[in-house]
Amino acid sequence: MNIKRIVTLRLLELIKGLSNKATELEGVGIKLVATDEMIESVTAAMFEINGIKPTSAGPIHLSLSDYISGDIEEHEFMSLLSMAGAAVR
Repeated sequence: MNIKRIVTLRLLELIKGLSNKATELEGVGIKLVATDEMIESVTAAMFEINGIKPTSAGPIHLSLSDYISGDIEEHEFMSLLSMAGAAVR
């Protein structure tokens, strides 16, 4: 497994964990801007590592939302991320 894939998988875990924690907090009436900013920052880093400009990551960002919600599996998201990265090269 190459380093880019390992880092991407770890960032995905972090994004999913932060998103789940934010949802839990919102469930009890707490909204933390810092959590949203961390998710945004980690997501941008993940896209950049994979050769995708965060400002033009619209479709893959929707797929990330699908991954976080459990609508698609990790390997499906990684495949989409790989294709999106290859498309911008």
